[in-house]
Amino acid sequence: MKRMYVIVRTLRLQKGLREQYTQRFSMPSPVTKAKGFIRRDVLFSQRDKEYDVCRIIIYWQDKKAFYAWEGSPEHIAMHKNKVQQKDPNILESTHEAFEVIASIEHE
Repeated sequence: MKRMYVIVRTLRLQKGLREQYTQRFSMPSPVTKAKGFIRRDVLFSQRDKEYDVCRIIIYWQDKKAFYAWEGSPEHIAMHKNKVQQKDPNILESTHEAFEVIASIEHE
């Protein structure tokens, strides 16, 4: 089995921003051209009455591919711009990393 590396960002957002974030994460991004990038899934939940949750899951071939992207000039420039333009709709943001140790697909 291929040992993928997965990055999970969870954004707790102000209510009512689903369309805005759908458009934002449906646009092409430099990450999709990075060597070792497999796919990006964006999940959205409006279940909570006080805030919405957007979860971005990015799959990489391995940890080495992720670290190469993280240190790339494209990634650094993207995040430098985001720091300067902090999104006021994000109430909280978390970042986690995982190694895939098992996976089962439809037979």
